[in-house]
Amino acid sequence: MTASHKIPDSSEDVIVSSQIPGKNLYILGMFDNGVTVLSQQTRALNLVWSLIENSRVPCVRPGELPQDRPERSIAIVGAGFAGLTTAAAFIKKGTNSRITLFEQRDTLLPLQHGSDTRWLHPHIYNWPANGSEANSAMLPVLNWTAARASDVVVQVLAEWSNIAEPYSKQIEIFCNTRYIQIYDYTSSNSNLKIEWIGEQRSIDGSSGIRDANLPAVGRTEIFDIVIIATGFGLEKDNTLSYWRNDIVGQPNLEQSRRMYLVSGQGDGAMIDLLRVRVSHYRQDRILYEIFSKSVELKREMKKLYEKTIKESSADLFANLENLSNIHKDEFDVVLKILSNRLRRDTDAILHMKIKKISELFNTDSIRISFQNKLLVYLLYKCGGFIPSTADEGKIRSEHAIPDDRILRRHGTDRLGQLQNLLSSELSSIIKNYRESSFSYSFRQTDKALWPGGYFGFFSSSEDIKKINVDNHITMQWRKEYLPGPTELVAASFCSTLAGVLQNIHPHDKRLRITLHRAINFGIEEVLQQCCEYFGIGLSHGKFTSAGRAFPADNATIGLAYKTRRIVRSVKGVSPNALEEVMQKLRLTTASGKMVADIHYIIAIPILEPETRGNFIGPNPVAGVIYIDSTAADFDIEDDDLMQIVQITNSFIAALEKSSSTTMNRIRNVPVGTSDCEPPNPQVLLPEFSSALEIVEGISPPVSASKFHFNFDYSDFIPVGESDM
Repeated sequence: MTASHKIPDSSEDVIVSSQIPGKNLYILGMFDNGVTVLSQQTRALNLVWSLIENSRVPCVRPGELPQDRPERSIAIVGAGFAGLTTAAAFIKKGTNSRITLFEQRDTLLPLQHGSDTRWLHPHIYNWPANGSEANSAMLPVLNWTAARASDVVVQVLAEWSNIAEPYSKQIEIFCNTRYIQIYDYTSSNSNLKIEWIGEQRSIDGSSGIRDANLPAVGRTEIFDIVIIATGFGLEKDNTLSYWRNDIVGQPNLEQSRRMYLVSGQGDGAMIDLLRVRVSHYRQDRILYEIFSKSVELKREMKKLYEKTIKESSADLFANLENLSNIHKDEFDVVLKILSNRLRRDTDAILHMKIKKISELFNTDSIRISFQNKLLVYLLYKCGGFIPSTADEGKIRSEHAIPDDRILRRHGTDRLGQLQNLLSSELSSIIKNYRESSFSYSFRQTDKALWPGGYFGFFSSSEDIKKINVDNHITMQWRKEYLPGPTELVAASFCSTLAGVLQNIHPHDKRLRITLHRAINFGIEEVLQQCCEYFGIGLSHGKFTSAGRAFPADNATIGLAYKTRRIVRSVKGVSPNALEEVMQKLRLTTASGKMVADIHYIIAIPILEPETRGNFIGPNPVAGVIYIDSTAADFDIEDDDLMQIVQITNSFIAALEKSSSTTMNRIRNVPVGTSDCEPPNPQVLLPEFSSALEIVEGISPPVSASKFHFNFDYSDFIPVGESDM
């Protein structure tokens, strides 16, 4: 891709970067660099969002019957993480579609299935960026947390089954599709025909649904949309795939010392080099283990990472050399720790195409994550491996390296994999399109582009605005990932506030209290409900409202977020007047219609320091407390409001203290920070002043430093979190 090619950032761009011209054929993440499980899932969700928003795939609106919308037949070729996420997303959006999944191998998620020697962490390749230590992928569809690859497969398949089982009649799955061909239906039609031989399976892919004596079936079918989600596939020139189990990371039980040949210039090769040479190597712990005593050096590493992101031509090797001189004492400590971790039972040769080791750190031409470049640089400084460009055969002969100690990571044959699936005509179109200077060359962003809560409701963003949705639906829609520990913390706090307010509230009227956290999902910051409502006169049904994500400018909580002031209803305001203002504040865009007898509302923002670098996200607001009541004569007087603010300040101070340590396996994981000045707070517009007012004389609660609500389980050991 040339410098003039832009990575897509709109729904139309995503389609252009994915679609074969003139055909309803889409390619998902096959030609991107630095591909991870999370990035492929994100590309899949971006594509589904784009197809729905551009009316390529119709959705059944709430209250509609499937026959009210035209059905689409969708084929997804490849049932790895990208393909399965694509199918699950179509189901979550309520698309009126018939989905057929094709998988070449014997099970869903085949590459990572049973892979116990590889570790998956959703964000580790972005280290030391903000949020890179988060243990959860934080996806709205097929979410997962860091674990062995085989365990991640179990997590994702469990959620896939939960999503897909209720819609099993509109889903077909074929595994062991050793033969599959995609070609034009007619020259005048953009639809495609697929012929295949495969074994039809149950929803989880584990068992056949045909006669055991005749497991395979040969079929031909026309599809409205075909999505190729085969990923990179298996590596070239390698007898053992990256995802197959091996004993490389285990100590030798026979020879005292073994020489390994690691061949390649990407992340896979670097990880294998580190596994061969560093004892007890694990991606999510190694950084803490070698950097725990180097506070200033860690700060400089983060600055250097940010520089490499902004300047693709930055000379990382020279910058690291410079840092090693400026911070020599700390650097020597790091090198000593790593030297002591070098395995005494292995040696390694890194076989490269480039002559100089410094060229391995060239950010323009070599795609290796910052974390792996840093670790390999340190390993080089420790003399932990031998770089070589000699002929492989000569190296093998000279060092007597057998086949089982050669690890080749040379990438995959992407075009070859496509050519095996597609007719020669379609393959030719792709080849010509990739060579065209007008295309995106199928480069697709791994930045989430969909708005927060998008995969928590049926229909497109525009269609949902045109219909009235029942409150029983809105109480459980627009949900995003909410960590269990965060929900527990919020529930404890809100139940405490409920206990305080019960003393001044009529017991025969409804009182509701909840907490929303400010957090980014997709392209926008949202206010996510962190726990169920607490209070008086509440009936909790089968579904919880916790996890719902509201636009940050939505309703009273959005007003408190934007003004950074406590907002409450005017004393004596009528429910009708409140409802009228809520419509102006777009309450029903993301929530249900206001209950007819609400007489009192208050929203209390929890602020962060309003200075540059001391808040997270685009606005220095960590969350918003929401309280409403149906009691006509209820009002929280200023003395009681000041008590709530004091309780909240004590609550935040306690959490800040806890956040600085790892509470066993629970951490308040950083998800981002802002390096800009805070935006000016908005003012309360006159059109809202008939029903709402800013509380004067009482400041909102505020944290002592940047703060967020993102408590989650984690095995990840923080790398000087307060210093990074």
